[in-house]
Amino acid sequence: MKKIIFITVGFIAIVIVIGVAAFFTYKSLTKESVQIKETTSQNVEDGEKVIEIIETDAEPVEEEFPMEMSEEAIKDAIHGMSHQKVRADEKWGFIPLTAERVNRLITIVEQNKEDYENASIYLDILNRWSNNDFSQVDHDHNKIWDLQNGTIGKATGILSSEEEKEFIEEHFDIE
Repeated sequence: MKKIIFITVGFIAIVIVIGVAAFFTYKSLTKESVQIKETTSQNVEDGEKVIEIIETDAEPVEEEFPMEMSEEAIKDAIHGMSHQKVRADEKWGFIPLTAERVNRLITIVEQNKEDYENASIYLDILNRWSNNDFSQVDHDHNKIWDLQNGTIGKATGILSSEEEKEFIEEHFDIE
């Protein structure tokens, strides 16, 4: 009898683990729905277009980025957003780079700057991005990458607007 109970409990545990793993796999493979908006910014060289992503099915930014975010979560968010604009051999983690996310992160870092060792670096990057200045986005990526002790995936340049559009189309569901 004990053997049957043990096997039944083990089977239920395996089913639960598989179910949770399947949910998170589905969630990570599901592409976010976005729209692409192209604008020209004064901060862009040679009339290059700035690609702006407008999300159509995102969770509220306050839930995605709560005020009590850890410093590691701040680094992960900046790093993930930078991938949309940088050239690198390897990229892990993609977060659509939106004005709403950038502004929310600025608010969080400003409110918690005494708790973040590298708050000035984050604010320098985010304030530049909030002005559509991505002229140093590869250096921004690498600053964060260095803080995360990165060894693979160093940015080697900035994507053209056409390359950025291709990246977005590959990683997000365009409406």
